[in-house]
Amino acid sequence: MRILHTGDWHIGRKMNGLDLIDDQSYILERLMEKIESEHIDLVVVAGDIFDRANPSQRALKLANDTLYRINITLKKPLLVISGNHDSRERLNYGSEWFKATDFYINTEIDNAHLPVTIGDTDFYLLPHIEVLEARNYFEDDSIESHQDAYDKILEKINSVLDNSKTNILIGHLYLSDSIASDSERPLSMGLSEAVAEDTFNHFDYTLLGHLHHPFAVNSTQSFYSGSLLKYSFSEWKQPKGFRIIDTKEEKVSFIPLEPQHDVVVYTGDYEDVINETVTFKDKDAYFKFELSNMSYVTEPMSKIKMIYPNTLELKPLLEDRASELTTVDMTTTSDEDIYQSFIETTLDRDVTDFDKSMFKSYFLGEPNETD
Repeated sequence: MRILHTGDWHIGRKMNGLDLIDDQSYILERLMEKIESEHIDLVVVAGDIFDRANPSQRALKLANDTLYRINITLKKPLLVISGNHDSRERLNYGSEWFKATDFYINTEIDNAHLPVTIGDTDFYLLPHIEVLEARNYFEDDSIESHQDAYDKILEKINSVLDNSKTNILIGHLYLSDSIASDSERPLSMGLSEAVAEDTFNHFDYTLLGHLHHPFAVNSTQSFYSGSLLKYSFSEWKQPKGFRIIDTKEEKVSFIPLEPQHDVVVYTGDYEDVINETVTFKDKDAYFKFELSNMSYVTEPMSKIKMIYPNTLELKPLLEDRASELTTVDMTTTSDEDIYQSFIETTLDRDVTDFDKSMFKSYFLGEPNETD
């Protein structure tokens, strides 16, 4: 069986105020193409289909159209769980009659121990779980962390495992020692959210969502698909795509996808950017610039956007010049010399005629002012 493992679509996401719905539509179209060309038998979506519990109408339509095409048009069995960004009620609506077309959705602890059997493989759909939710469900006040919660849930699941089959768990959680980015919303406030990988030792594969880096964990049994797009500038160096699990060949592969717009962070000099001394592969990428020598520039963002129209963030680099500071004897140095020294030291440039006129207009005292 060839399983396509994806997740963290975050449909409806915005980045620095920019609506990414067109980028998401583009990348989901590329995913559709890969489902066909890679001869996929089944698709897993490991949570966070939406970015918020109340998505826009456009986000809803894109999600519904995509899931419909996978399941009905392409006729692929589809397994979905809710993530910490999803509304359970919204996802779970219609889940009972969806089963008629091999579309299985789980959003509740109560169904996590019930396998979805497809061929010789049992899938266990374990949605995002809150600690308090598990404590109330099991009526166990000793559950104080995500680890406690998952230990209790897995105890129930492990009791029904059929070891003669391939067993796959689908989850949305944070594995211990994984790499996080700025885009993932914390699973809890004030509670430990990490879960040890050996919690899932009874499974042949653990297919996860929540962390956006596909190589957030180094494992031969547990895998994150990662997000389809870069959703923050902290992700700009991360590969994006999906995984294919071939249970017959016992092989797991990561397949990268090219986005409509890349995300780029550049640190350097303003003049190099504005004069295009440095060049970038895609001028239409979403840029974050961190630049020095901008203090004398009026409206630097508008000037940079003339070259790189999708610049989303511009930060000045504040240079540490403490080691270059010198002491000036105010009694023997003229005001004009002090002003000139200030310009040269702090702005790293020569004094211009404009600077001199400003000095004469605002700083030059009357001839006998200090007499």
